[in-house]
Amino acid sequence: MKPNHLWPLLALATTVIVWAITPNLVRAFALETGPSESVVIRMFTNALFCLPVLLIAGPRIEKQDWPALALIGFIGNFGYYIGSIYGFSNLSAGAGGMIYATNPLMIAALAIAVGADRMSLAMLLGLLISFAGTIYLFADGLGGGSSNPLFGGLMMLFGCACWAIYVVFAKPLIMKYGPLKITLWSTMLCALPSLAFASPQTFSTALHLSANAVTALLIMSLVGTILSVLLWNYAAGHLPATSVGAALYLIPPCIALFGWVLFNEATGINTLIGGLIILAGVAIAEFGKSFRLATI
Repeated sequence: MKPNHLWPLLALATTVIVWAITPNLVRAFALETGPSESVVIRMFTNALFCLPVLLIAGPRIEKQDWPALALIGFIGNFGYYIGSIYGFSNLSAGAGGMIYATNPLMIAALAIAVGADRMSLAMLLGLLISFAGTIYLFADGLGGGSSNPLFGGLMMLFGCACWAIYVVFAKPLIMKYGPLKITLWSTMLCALPSLAFASPQTFSTALHLSANAVTALLIMSLVGTILSVLLWNYAAGHLPATSVGAALYLIPPCIALFGWVLFNEATGINTLIGGLIILAGVAIAEFGKSFRLATI
């Protein structure tokens, strides 16, 4: 381990733990408010906390960087929120977490597509194995237990694809402006497209949240969004995109564990099998790359 990588790795580890816990809060909050209301309430709560910090930090972004910022804000970040909220609203936390395991390979594949990394035999094999695990999950019905698990699974895949866009295209902006400013801007931009999900009941729903929902909202906004994305962006600015993405394969089993501990939510054996197949593919891709580099 390089000494200058210690703090980025600690930041990444903290993010992994936070993101393993928050999906259970996302699911609980969305089930209470409804997914559409959840999108609007969460995005505006995030923006409310981000705005004063951004004004203090300095909001200026150079004109030529706005297209990239819009890409990671409107598509990368907001698309991920939509995918995760609707995904976890229609899936158990365990099933959603296993689909989330495809995220590292999506990041790696996009990095290869834009020339930020190179394809290897291990990467190709890992992609194929993880794809087989995903097909197994969908063929098994994603564990059932919800009204529309297929829709939930597809939304999780959509969210993972959007997060891959965020990770790959945010790095140049992070290197130029720092993780704090890019985290704040990309989070605040999500409030604008969230207005499309507003309804006449949105304001009333926000005013009548239960105490548990308010607690979950504050944790999701301050810790699960602002702090964790800040730490993620800090790590992403100092570590390779594919290596940062590979850390995400630790999240799915932890999501299932926390779902069981905190909400007594059991994960079916077939869901675990599918998740393990996906994780095996990610591990082959990542450790195969590391082994290749070590033998050169």
